[in-house]
Parts: sequence; C-alpha cells; structure tokens
Amino acid sequence: MKEFVDIFLKYVLPFIVAYFLNLVLNKVLSKELLRGKIHLIFLKGLILAFIWAVAALTALSGIPAFSKTWETAVASSGIAAVVLGLAAQSTLANVFSGIALSASHSRPFDIGDRIKIDAYEPGFVEDITLRHTVIKTYQNEIIYIPNSIVGSNTIVNYTQEESFSYPIRVSVAYGTDMDKAMEVMATAIESHPKHYGPRPTVLCKSCDDSGVTLQALVETKDFKDNPKACSECLVEVMKRFKEAGIEIPYNKLVLLKGEE
Repeated sequence: MKEFVDIFLKYVLPFIVAYFLNLVLNKVLSKELLRGKIHLIFLKGLILAFIWAVAALTALSGIPAFSKTWETAVASSGIAAVVLGLAAQSTLANVFSGIALSASHSRPFDIGDRIKIDAYEPGFVEDITLRHTVIKTYQNEIIYIPNSIVGSNTIVNYTQEESFSYPIRVSVAYGTDMDKAMEVMATAIESHPKHYGPRPTVLCKSCDDSGVTLQALVETKDFKDNPKACSECLVEVMKRFKEAGIEIPYNKLVLLKGEE
C-alpha cells in the first residue's frame, strides 16, 4: 500500500495537479475573453507549458536514472533556446509582432475595424492570432496576413473616425450653369436618408475633353452604408440633372461618308 502511495505521489499526482490547473486557467482565460488579445494568449501558453514541464520534470526526477533531471534541464535550456530561435525566426517574428499589435494602447486597429494593409484588399478584422491577422473582404474572402507584414507596413483604418466619406463624380456639358449644377448635386446628396454631417461641398474636379467633372463627398455615419449610399446618390443626381435640363455629356462617334 505504501509503495502504491509513493508511486502515486511521485509519478501521477504532478500530472493530476497540472490537469486541474489547466482546467482552471482555461475557465478563467476563456476563448471569448482572449479573442484578439495576443499578449494574453501568449502568456496563457507560456503558463500552460511551464505547468506541464514542471509536472513532467517532477515525475522524471523520481526515477533514479533521471535524478538530476532539473539540473540537466536548466543547463540545456540556454542551448535549446538558441536552437529554437534560429529554427523559428519567421514564426517568432509573427508572434512578437502579434503581441505588439494586440498589447499596445496605440494599436492601429481592433477586431471589427475595416482596414487596408499594403496591397491587400480592404476588409474587416476578424481575428488576431499568434501568427497572423485575419481579414474578411466584402467578397467574403478570408485573408490571413502574417503579423510581421502587418507590423511593418502602412495600415489604413477606415472606421476609427465617427463617419466615413467617399467621393462621387458626375460630368456636365460645357456651357452648363455651374452654380445650378452644383446646387442640384449638393441637394441630391444632402437629401439622402443616410447622409451624415453638413451639406456637401461640390467642387469642379477637372475640365475634360467632353465636359466638366464635378465631385462631392458622400458622408455616412457607418462605413457599411457608404457604398450603397454613393450608388443611390449618383442615380439621384442623374435623375435631377435630367429634370433640370442639365446635360451629362458622353462621347459621340460621327461617321462621314466620303464622296465616290
């Protein structure tokens, strides 16, 4: 009986303790709490690895052949760290970049923000993991961008301001009453139900071959409303231009029949 108790205490109890500590840690630091918080995910992983390592080394130290397990582990830890560091440089770069993105109070984005990273398609941040940032585009494409790339490139965040605006452009024919055309365009945008902010300012963007291009910003409270609002405002501007007798120019091709 005594031998059984000794075996239990030396070889089984350390793993039972580690198992229950694992359960407690998973309950305290749940997946919902850790979502996007890489520094906590990394810390949790280190704690779990430490708990199981202590349990394994404690059990092995009870075996005579492994009586100096702790001394050996401590002596070889430096060499192991160097070898692992050289073998996993890119992985570690992604991990530490992810921790920096997650832990920083001045982080450039949060989960749910719409961002654009370098040449990648804009999308909404779905998650930040140890290795990559997960972006979901409007086409429901999931893009996994390594954290090292995210941390070293320019990031455009479209959702940190209280509103979002995007320009729409419409051309009018030369000879058009510009003040009237600008007034009609501004009124059409301002009357849209999703319009946010002050009355839009209409600018003369350029003088082109066939007409004058007018531009105005369509501003909405929520970015998700902006693409549809821009489309509806363009349609409304064309409709009101037609009612006001304002011509929208288009290229015409005239064929002249030569004399025989």
